Amino acid sequence: MALFISIILACVLELRWSGVSIQDWWRNEQFWVIGGVSAHLFAVFQGILRVIAGVDTNLKVRAKAAEDTVFGELYLFKWTTLLIPPTSLVILNMVGIVAGISNAINNGYDSWGPLFGKLFFSFWVIMHLYPFLKV
Repeated sequence: MALFISIILACVLELRWSGVSIQDWWRNEQFWVIGGVSAHLFAVFQGILRVIAGVDTNLKVRAKAAEDTVFGELYLFKWTTLLIPPTSLVILNMVGIVAGISNAINNGYDSWGPLFGKLFFSFWVIMHLYPFLKV
């Protein structure tokens, strides 16, 4: 819990010094968590494959234009393998919340204390991955 409090206080200081709004800061937090569990994870595996097996992938980056009709379909939401890890994390945390509460109900009063820390962490992860629940 002290770790989360220190992270939140560091973020409050960043907000005060940079002048960024809370909504912009929260979207940035969500972006980094989603990127960290999806695209960055796959980039690490791609780097390992490149070093060990010599597999090379070529990616073409294109600029996004509003009136672009040729590549307009690239900006539609499509299910890709990059969405599997964050979606799995959301599902696992939701199952963990239900399992934790049922375990605490079955085991009595002594198990409720550790449950609150676990619930806090699970809700923290779900809040960061909330855009996957909206899709």
